[in-house]
Amino acid sequence: MSSVQPDIEPRTLRAATEHMTVIEEARSLFSVTTQSGSEYTVDLREPACTCPDFEYRDGVKECKHIRRVRIEVGQVDTDALEARLAETADDLDSNAADLEQQAQELAETADELRDALDRLVEVAR
Repeated sequence: MSSVQPDIEPRTLRAATEHMTVIEEARSLFSVTTQSGSEYTVDLREPACTCPDFEYRDGVKECKHIRRVRIEVGQVDTDALEARLAETADDLDSNAADLEQQAQELAETADELRDALDRLVEVAR
């Protein structure tokens, strides 16, 4: 089987972290039961899935169920996926810290503007 490395995005995160039971029913045909109890059929030959996300959303090439089956059968390099997830988490942490710093700077600027407005009001009296 060839390796297929999924993008790091919400469907991949859910595929890697949600509780799902994957049972091979036939060659390349799998039953996937989700943590909510829903059951879907995944066909890796297409790939295709019977879930609404795959069937009704335009542009969805692989739902979380297809991605989970790929993880289970070894089509995904889990070490590389783990490294990319860690890198993505680090990037998000860094971005959050940058945003926090920007928010602090904006709050300080807002305080300075309020002080300047108060001084203007006093002078105008």
